[in-house]
Amino acid sequence: MTKKGIVKSVQSNGTWEGKYGLLYLYEVTINEDSGQYMSKSDNQTKFIKGEEVEYEFTGGQYPKIKPAQTFEKGNFKPSNASSGGFDTQRLIVKQNALTNACNIIGDASDLNKIIETAEVFSKWVLNDEKPGKVEKSNDLPF
Repeated sequence: MTKKGIVKSVQSNGTWEGKYGLLYLYEVTINEDSGQYMSKSDNQTKFIKGEEVEYEFTGGQYPKIKPAQTFEKGNFKPSNASSGGFDTQRLIVKQNALTNACNIIGDASDLNKIIETAEVFSKWVLNDEKPGKVEKSNDLPF
């Protein structure tokens, strides 16, 4: 179950070597929930004292806290823009669009053309804004 609350405390609690490598353990308290959070990073940034977060809590003998999923399988569910966090799915689409625009344009000196092309790709994927009629150009690399 997803909950929302203000992070009251975050304290490093050692490390653990598991099948996925070295994990850093943190004791996290949000609202009335306290539990362990495991991070691959020594300086985790998911839980910052004083910030509001969405999280999942699993109670029991060894309570666990983890960041809430911002997406569901098969469904795009953007993060709350007012939280100040990055919308990971949006960033991935934009990075992919930029990479493909660079591959198509091929000439890094024409930065404006690369950015325009990347924006067309991003708008199509994120907003379903299909580009207008695309003219065939003889200067394409393929």
